[in-house]
Amino acid sequence: MTNTINVAKMAGLYCRLRLLAACLVLFMTVVLTGCKPGIPGRYLQMDEMVDILYDYHVADGMVQTNFDSPDSVAMRAYRISILKNHGVTQADFDSSMVYYTRHTRLLQKVYDKIADRLDREAVERGGQAGFTDLTENADTTNVWKRSTAFVLSPYLATNRMSFEIKADSSYHEGDRMVLDFDAQFLYQDGMRDALVVLAITYANDSVEYVNNSISTSSHYHMQIMNEGRLAIKSVRGFWMLSSDRAMPTSSATTFKLFIVSNVRLVKMHVTEPVKKPEDGNMSPDSLELPKIDSLDRRRPINLNDRKL
Repeated sequence: MTNTINVAKMAGLYCRLRLLAACLVLFMTVVLTGCKPGIPGRYLQMDEMVDILYDYHVADGMVQTNFDSPDSVAMRAYRISILKNHGVTQADFDSSMVYYTRHTRLLQKVYDKIADRLDREAVERGGQAGFTDLTENADTTNVWKRSTAFVLSPYLATNRMSFEIKADSSYHEGDRMVLDFDAQFLYQDGMRDALVVLAITYANDSVEYVNNSISTSSHYHMQIMNEGRLAIKSVRGFWMLSSDRAMPTSSATTFKLFIVSNVRLVKMHVTEPVKKPEDGNMSPDSLELPKIDSLDRRRPINLNDRKL
């Protein structure tokens, strides 16, 4: 009887301990959720920032198409109109940019959301046609498998994007590589300066590269010809946005975005042309002798009798 009572007490104590543990877990969950840091209400929330900066991107593209100067009055008018449409004052936007630039992880999330939207936009539009200079005997393959759009800023954590692709059996000797992309600066002030590099490491460990300094929003096309017709070991490259904090006219509180979109890295397999002898340059050894039967007594053998 005593043993039965003790077992019942132990079972009851075990149930109370489990209930207490469950309550403690629930309490900690509520506390941690309530204390989770968020964006203060006086600043623009992340989705609002994404919408405004994306509209800036669209407006800047329109200005680049219709106006000669990227710093035209039209762009400034567009920015005022965008803020007005979103019900945001210039002061609210500027203070929010200060907050995001001081919290680089949040700023990176904003960039990622903009890049995702640019990716969707590229898919909806079917991508660029491009590559009008390809030869008829060239097999082309887009080997770029990463996001076709990304955003950089002059801050150390977000100012560089690099890639490396290892060659596989689909690469052939003599393949050319073409890097094709659109670059766009969304700067309120400061110096626009970015660098892009494309490099090929060949099977013999030699390296060939091209680079381009970017200071204007435009379409860019870079190509490595591989004139030695070597086998490719790997393809590497990077985009890097320079920091302009040392410039006296630069401000750390205004937005500076470098948007790269419509990225394509194309492998071109160009067959080696067959060399044909030109008229007047044919050696005597390349000329074909007529078929002569030495037993044919009907005419004399003449080795100078050549079929031209």
